Amino acid sequence: MSGVGGYAPATVRALARTIRSRARRVQNRFRRASVILLYHRVAEGVADPWSLCVTPANFHAQAAVLAGRGVVPLDALADDLALGRRRRALAVTFDDGYADVATTAWPVLRAHAIPTTLFVSTGTLDGGAEFWWDELERIVLGSPALPDSLWIDLGGEAFSWLPTSAGARRQLYFALHQRIGRLAVAVRTRVLADLRDWAGVPGGCRDTHRPLAADEVRALARESALHLGAHGVSHSYLGALPADEQQREIQASKATLEAIAGAPVERFSYPHGDCAPRTVAYVRAAGFRLACGTACAPVFTDADLFDLPRVEVPNLPGPAFARWLDEWVG
Repeated sequence: MSGVGGYAPATVRALARTIRSRARRVQNRFRRASVILLYHRVAEGVADPWSLCVTPANFHAQAAVLAGRGVVPLDALADDLALGRRRRALAVTFDDGYADVATTAWPVLRAHAIPTTLFVSTGTLDGGAEFWWDELERIVLGSPALPDSLWIDLGGEAFSWLPTSAGARRQLYFALHQRIGRLAVAVRTRVLADLRDWAGVPGGCRDTHRPLAADEVRALARESALHLGAHGVSHSYLGALPADEQQREIQASKATLEAIAGAPVERFSYPHGDCAPRTVAYVRAAGFRLACGTACAPVFTDADLFDLPRVEVPNLPGPAFARWLDEWVG
């Protein structure tokens, strides 16, 4: 099969990617765009259906690249925006609050003097439970065998499933994720318990998927180059929740982290990047000074301080990461 101008389709796609990356690089250099990098986990050998993990080896190499480029605190980047300063800068953020941030990622970041903002979901800080999407993965994807069918009440919505293909489990996982993440916390807890019973999976928390404990957050908060941000309590899609529950999620996560850190927490990250207009209004009213989303884009001088875009970092070795970074910062 021939493509444009007689070139093979694969060649055409490669050329198109090259043109897009060069255009993005030129645009970013011209507009002096900054970039906020988004990490979640530094781990390997674990189930990773959302591609959240960067391996420790790759993270070491990426940190060396970042140290050579220079990284500023997220607050400094926000100050530039607020004052209209045109400066091209890099900032590093982590979302969720996995324990491997403390055990694996932060020692590397500290060794390279890379300032980092860590957005923590506070609902798991008392220990003993995984993040809800990890528990769902353990039930649906990690079980040796599942029953032949599923019927379950998802907060008033009947949901049924029959496996029809080799990829049926992954399809089930993603379908349940989209629904469960929008449930009220009490309903979600009941649904996950029902799913555990259905699959014959016990409760508990795998050490490989352990969230940070409160004492670990307290220790991290004492690090001068690590800055805490709130990420809700239950990592729900906030826009799907009633107004009073949204406000509780936002305000309670802030209050919990401030009590742990003994200092104001003025940064927020929208779980799943879900920032409906009223959610943004609640974040402003709660006393935050900035908030991050997940829109994959550079930060230009006209960016909204309460919907800062970020670019999720792929699991790339050092040289490939450097080339990828060049596309974003020019």
